[in-house]
Amino acid sequence: MKTNDFITTEIGLRIYNDETGYSITGFPKKEVIGHDYESAYDFEECVQRNVNCKGIEFDSEFCQFWAYSKTKARIVKFADDIKKHYDKAKGMY
Repeated sequence: MKTNDFITTEIGLRIYNDETGYSITGFPKKEVIGHDYESAYDFEECVQRNVNCKGIEFDSEFCQFWAYSKTKARIVKFADDIKKHYDKAKGMY
């Protein structure tokens, strides 16, 4: 869903464009992904283990996930891949 200058993903992260490229940031909604993380670092580690991160750079902080890409297409695909991972993981329960 596009709102003004950003896209809000189903899991609660936002994608936006700035002078350096595209960013995805926020903290995932535990009720959507089916998991509660203690920190954004923990979420980032899981994403790095389970999702294709080629062309993605990370700079998370304790309470906020941050990742960057040079293109909109790559960051949107990355967001979709994160959602697919958690949908698959929830299906395993």
